[in-house]
Amino acid sequence: MLERSGNAEKREFMQSEKKRILVVDRDVEYLTLTESRLVARDFSVETAVSSLEAFQKLDSESFSLILISSKMEPLGREALVERARKTISNCYVPIIMMAGEEDLSELIQSLEQGFDDFLIRPFDPLILQLRVLMNIRRTEERIQANPLTRLPGNIAIEKNLKEKISKGELYSVCYLDINQFKSFNDVYGYDKGDDVIRQTARIILQTARQAAKKGDLFVGHVGGDDFIVMLHPEDEPNFARACLREFDRIIPTYYSEEDRRKGFVFVKNRRGKVEKVSLMSISIAAVTNLSHKFASPAEIAQVAAEVKKYLKTQAGSNYLRDRRGRQIDRLEEACDILTSMPESPGTQEIKEPLGQFLLSAGLINAEQLDEALKTHLATGKRLGEVLISMNLVRSDEVGRMLEKKLGVPYEPLVSREFSSVLGRLFTSEYVRAHRVLPLELSDGKLRVGMLDPFDLKVIVDIERVTGHRVIPALILEAEFEDFYDRHYKKSEVI
Repeated sequence: MLERSGNAEKREFMQSEKKRILVVDRDVEYLTLTESRLVARDFSVETAVSSLEAFQKLDSESFSLILISSKMEPLGREALVERARKTISNCYVPIIMMAGEEDLSELIQSLEQGFDDFLIRPFDPLILQLRVLMNIRRTEERIQANPLTRLPGNIAIEKNLKEKISKGELYSVCYLDINQFKSFNDVYGYDKGDDVIRQTARIILQTARQAAKKGDLFVGHVGGDDFIVMLHPEDEPNFARACLREFDRIIPTYYSEEDRRKGFVFVKNRRGKVEKVSLMSISIAAVTNLSHKFASPAEIAQVAAEVKKYLKTQAGSNYLRDRRGRQIDRLEEACDILTSMPESPGTQEIKEPLGQFLLSAGLINAEQLDEALKTHLATGKRLGEVLISMNLVRSDEVGRMLEKKLGVPYEPLVSREFSSVLGRLFTSEYVRAHRVLPLELSDGKLRVGMLDPFDLKVIVDIERVTGHRVIPALILEAEFEDFYDRHYKKSEVI
């Protein structure tokens, strides 16, 4: 029994080893004494002798517990407690008030000030250790704080989600997931993996704090490489884009120079076969109550999981907000939604694949996109054409969306008349082989409809043969096939 007790005490000391304590006291003598007693018991201790110094530490660091003197001036203990409760990484941290016996009656009358416990000076070193450990353990059990990042865990996450739902406030819930994290762990080891998790938590916290302007902010750690951020919908795009940018800037530095240069690592899969795996990226799936009222956290998580499933099919770091609950009546409105979130100056524009573009606009749902992607991979047909053939979207909708996305004007062919004058510019074989159509000739400029308006080789070839400057326009394959069958198959155009 004695041996077990000794091991338990040793474990307790080992557990306290990584606990960080902030001690705030303007009395330097008491401050030094408290610090030395905590350090002797293997706690990591930060100190502050003024409210301003304490504010700076609360804003930039996270702690397991905070000890505050009841005699802090000029701002006082109330301001310090309030500041601690408003910082993301310390909002759930237990606060112990250190007071003299003469302050006891005042403390009893002011329990609403937000501290969790108190100690009467002078206090015994073992009593100090016991009260500190009890408060830390009680808080960790209550919020299940992640030991690696010190961010609130699943209990606190669910509690906050339920509060958001019950209050009926506008909110956005962002689920963040590191892609290819397991492969990094396999190659570089769990210690390096833990470093990546901690760094990712710092990136999320920093970018969330900077972006949150409209309301409350909550950052939690679901577990492993999964995180969650709750903030106002108007703040969500700025947070997500900043987080993607910082992740892609910082996290590659955890790879060796050789792996960064290659852009991948070699990893054995479950069958023992070596395969190439890309470097880590991050996916951000956002769900809001702007157009759909959720009844439970489980419903929010289900929608987010569907968005994440799609994001996992895309290469690199990506962000997507679910908008399927909202009926979009006009295509222009969908385009406005997609262009309403400008990039920060000096950053590269994020290009979205067509499927993600249509999903984000609310024109299709994740299940429909999944089915279309399977057909696309099986047949090799363009995704837009597959979606049209499945009657999920109209050809003009795809054309207009691609026009907005690519910055190339879309030319619908459904009701277009055939021009024999223009038809003589290309033979039917040339039209068929290169999938191009002459549309308009004016002032030496030839508008040409192309399935691939960025095919410079074809553009140069047409300019060389016709002597006209080519202005490319976008046409769709299904419309091209129909137009070709109606006009070019009837007779050979010379």
